[in-house]
Amino acid sequence: MRAKGHGQSALLLLDVIGVLNALHVPYAIVGATAASFYGVVRGTMDADAVVSLRAGQVGITTLIKRLKKAGLKTTHRAGEFRDPIGAILRAEDRFSNRVDLLMEIRGMTDTAFSRAVDTEYRKTKVRMIGLEDFIAMKLFAGGPKDVSDAAGALAVSSRKLNLTLLREVVQPYGRDASQRLQALLKAHRPR
Repeated sequence: MRAKGHGQSALLLLDVIGVLNALHVPYAIVGATAASFYGVVRGTMDADAVVSLRAGQVGITTLIKRLKKAGLKTTHRAGEFRDPIGAILRAEDRFSNRVDLLMEIRGMTDTAFSRAVDTEYRKTKVRMIGLEDFIAMKLFAGGPKDVSDAAGALAVSSRKLNLTLLREVVQPYGRDASQRLQALLKAHRPR
């Protein structure tokens, strides 16, 4: 385990990614860590990633066993009927560092994993959610902090943005996310 104390969830994320890679589970880092990657720095006490556990691949039981074998406490919660997140698997170390693995996000397609960006953190290769997918997910979440993260990423990283792809990616997230995108684009007109 890389974490040596409290407040090191990003280091715990690297350990969790090691487990995901060993099991060949597709993942992409999201949340505040992805926001920082796209130029919107804010504090957080946990780290988040989306994962794909589809039929024929690794199941949730196997992933939980591997995380426990790595010395982590796990909590699995299935989403409720109208919950936009199908399930969350939380991994926690002895210092209370947390990583939330999000599964089955309504509107997110598996192509988001193929658009994830390879980058490096602390000499470890990691997969970051693509810019367009990051903005779309934040607009889908729709909270003030989420919309602020999307606006910040758009302002800072607009030169990297594929606007056509963004409009395409946001569609499966529904009308509210699409309307938030239109308002955001009107206010921040990317170059």
